[in-house]
Parts: sequence; C-alpha cells; structure tokens
Amino acid sequence: MKTEAVRVRRATANDARAIAEIVVWGWQTAYRGILPDDFLAGLSVGAREVAWRMRLECEDDGREPIWVAEVAGEAIGFVSCGSPRDEDWQSSQGQVCRLGGEVYAIYVAPDEWHKGAGRALLEMATSHLHARGAEILVLWVLEANTNGRAFYEAMGWRPDGTRQLLDLGGFTIPEVRYRRL
Repeated sequence: MKTEAVRVRRATANDARAIAEIVVWGWQTAYRGILPDDFLAGLSVGAREVAWRMRLECEDDGREPIWVAEVAGEAIGFVSCGSPRDEDWQSSQGQVCRLGGEVYAIYVAPDEWHKGAGRALLEMATSHLHARGAEILVLWVLEANTNGRAFYEAMGWRPDGTRQLLDLGGFTIPEVRYRRL
C-alpha cells in the first residue's frame, strides 16, 4: 500500500480546530508521565481553538506564518516560528546576535509520528527563518521529553546549556533550550 506524501502549506483560520486537537492530543500522549494526569485531562480543545482562530485571523498583521502538514487534505501537524523571545542568546563567537529565530511550537498528531511530518515541518520553519536572515535558531523543549529531544538532535539541533522553569499554572517544569546554527 502506497502512503500519501506530506504536504506543508500555510495555515488558515479554518485550521484552528485541527491545530487545537493536535496540541491537546499531542500533550496528552507525549507528556503522559511527565505532567500530572489531571492537568492533561483538563486540557481544552475548545479554548485552544478560539486562541488559534484569533491568531490565524490576525496573520495579516505582520506576524510570522504558521504552517500545517497535511496528508490527503487532513491536517496532521503544524509549526509556528518567529523572532526569538530570549534576550540572552549569543553567536558561536560569544557576541550577542540579533539575527535569530525561534521555533515556538511544533506538533504532529500522535498516530502520524515517525512518518515524516515533523521533519517536513521543522525543515519548513528553519528554511523560512534562514530566508529572513536568521543566523541562529533556538527552540525550547521539556527537559523530560526524551522523544522530542531525540527528534531535535536527529535533525541537527543541540542543547545549549540554558534551562528555565515553565509555569503551567500551579506547577513548574524544567525546559531546556536547543540551538541550531
């Protein structure tokens, strides 16, 4: 049986529901055993759909695009990226580098993991950021997310030694920053 190729395209407001579902399902699958069960059970597709719809409806205001990966017309993943939110990262020569980019979020529906969508999305984000002049790219990943970290490392990303606590409203969890030149 031949599988259909992954297609990556710009997201529209019509993708908000699918993106919200992918985020919730992704968190509930990838972070089981990492985040509290009651927190994962309480994730709301509806609330995330509203937020993503608002974000996608405002894309014409100069914000960076969001891309969706789809197979046979069905959204199976997405990636968002843009200017880095951190102020402390530096070039490999130790100088503060203002030309950078950050991958803010990348999620693929769990039943589509290991089929190429994550690779296609991350390549789209890195190509976009490099095309707009980014010299260094960063992303944050939960420290305990060994599967995610293995994926990023296979794609050429490396931890840069920076760590922070992510506040998830009632508890914190450590994240590590990855970098790619």
